[in-house]
Amino acid sequence: MRLKLLIELPDTPGQLVNILQPLSSFGANVSTIIHEHDNRTADGKIPVHFTLDGSKEILEKGVEFIRGQDVDIVEIDGILQKETQTFLLLGNIPTADIMQTVHKIDELEDVKISSVDLNIGNNLQESVCKIVIETSENNRLEAINFIQDIADNDNLVLIKEI
Repeated sequence: MRLKLLIELPDTPGQLVNILQPLSSFGANVSTIIHEHDNRTADGKIPVHFTLDGSKEILEKGVEFIRGQDVDIVEIDGILQKETQTFLLLGNIPTADIMQTVHKIDELEDVKISSVDLNIGNNLQESVCKIVIETSENNRLEAINFIQDIADNDNLVLIKEI
């Protein structure tokens, strides 16, 4: 059986070998690998495409191992495992207050902020904040609901999925 994976690894020495070496100890064989060192993600991680060969049990154990290493699995056999969403937060509040809202969103479980752009009005009281988050596909709606609750509590208008 063959499994194609796309993962994202931190740009530090040894990260790739720390993933691949244990996979081989499970009995999985890496048949192809593309390490995109020059194509970093917004948070500085490096995309790595690779193909594993092995039995269904070995491949399942390999995926479970990778997830246990706190590695972002982007795709398995072309199926997205995480989803990116973009939101706008609007409000007549000071910049510091809108950044507190961003921190609340960042503390949500299974939500990762990958980008924040803040535009400040003339008197530092009007703020527009664009946030790009990553969630697993099965947590998408739950994340939107939590972010809506945070925006409502902080008197901000949330424009979803721009």
